[in-house]
Amino acid sequence: MIRYRALFEVAISHDYFLSRGTTVFEAQRAVDQSALLAASRFGQVLDVFPDEATCAKLAGHRMIFRTTESGFLVAVQLDVSAPDIRPAIPPAADFNLTFALRVKDARFANYTELGAGAGFVRFGNDSLNTVAGVNYLSRRVAAFDAARRYVAGDTRLQPAGTTFDLFLALRDTGPSAAPVAADWRRIPADTFDAATAYQAGAVVLSANQIFRALVNNPGTNLNNPADWQAVGLLGNQYVSAADNALQVARLFNLDITAAALPQATVRVFRANETTVASEQSFAADQGVLQQVQIDLRALAPGPYRVEVLDGALVAVPGIGGPVYLAPAARTEGWFGVIDIGLGTADFALLNGDGTLRTPRYALRFLNRSTRWRYIFPAAQAVGTGAEVAPEAGSDRILVTAAPRPLTHIGVGSRLQADDAATPTVSEEVLLPAPEANRIRRQNAEWFSEIHVSNLTVGP
Repeated sequence: MIRYRALFEVAISHDYFLSRGTTVFEAQRAVDQSALLAASRFGQVLDVFPDEATCAKLAGHRMIFRTTESGFLVAVQLDVSAPDIRPAIPPAADFNLTFALRVKDARFANYTELGAGAGFVRFGNDSLNTVAGVNYLSRRVAAFDAARRYVAGDTRLQPAGTTFDLFLALRDTGPSAAPVAADWRRIPADTFDAATAYQAGAVVLSANQIFRALVNNPGTNLNNPADWQAVGLLGNQYVSAADNALQVARLFNLDITAAALPQATVRVFRANETTVASEQSFAADQGVLQQVQIDLRALAPGPYRVEVLDGALVAVPGIGGPVYLAPAARTEGWFGVIDIGLGTADFALLNGDGTLRTPRYALRFLNRSTRWRYIFPAAQAVGTGAEVAPEAGSDRILVTAAPRPLTHIGVGSRLQADDAATPTVSEEVLLPAPEANRIRRQNAEWFSEIHVSNLTVGP
């Protein structure tokens, strides 16, 4: 009898589809979560498929690749003669599977925040990035770097108790000795409001923790077990600039001008290994070296690390770094790759005795935040409690004061608030939420633009 069992599973999600406005997926009611999941298919956004070498490896190990509603999985044929659950063909220590990612939605770059220098990205189960019990294939978001210049949309991490707070750069900022408070916003936004009368079953987010109301009109103490149930901790990690990888060809030019070296040695290492995979030496006829050609033709595709050493064989800081060799990526238009090896700890495919662990990995994309700019045919009146204001120099262009997340389902901006003195009459006027079709970078910020007709604002 032939039996298969999942070797591992990867869940891919995107906050553009799973969030509602500023409310993150986890802070929504179960019925709303189900509706969003039913309407969101990662396959509409990204193609994922094994590369050529992986197809052969899957066949040789009696493994099957399948896409799922939320991502993909690999199943493996079991050894039915064994008293436990283990692969029919045990993978060797150098076992590795590579899955290509290719963008299907032309708007993906508009509504996805990938951070500075976004380009080719690489994910893997060597990230060891576990947060709140979730095993992320993306690298952990980096902590604040006083020497770094951040661009609008970059993220940084700050420890907070047993988890982390994430902060989003609202505009270009730094370098600075400490974060400039006005330039950053903690994400995702808390949804708990002490002034709100919640009903039983309501879900709120506060300081990265999820709570569910157990009674109508619960108290404001979220730690009171009679009123609130602690549902879980938010695993707030996203794809970021930490996942960028320089995609290289088998022959590529490396600029080492900044090192000012008359001679240099370039060593290439397989990612996370210390054994040299390739070494080349260079010498300038006169002056210093500028560009040197690195030959990787003898190496298999995958992630590598490049080090540049001076004449004394001392590594030069700031030169070289991670690269990814994938000849097919350029010709086939890959957005990135997912590498799955045997892994270690919670990311391991197998237990120490060779039996299956069937880990579940996650990959989560952050939706871009922009300032919403509304362009009217003529001067537009602005009412009380509006969330927009005239842009400097124009009374026909209104803009939000701060960036707001782009979401597939969400509310627009308020042009006129309700008047509490007339509870039976609705004076609220809402502007539509912008589509992700058009964004613009201007004055160190991101803007979404939408043309709308003039609207009448009530008294």
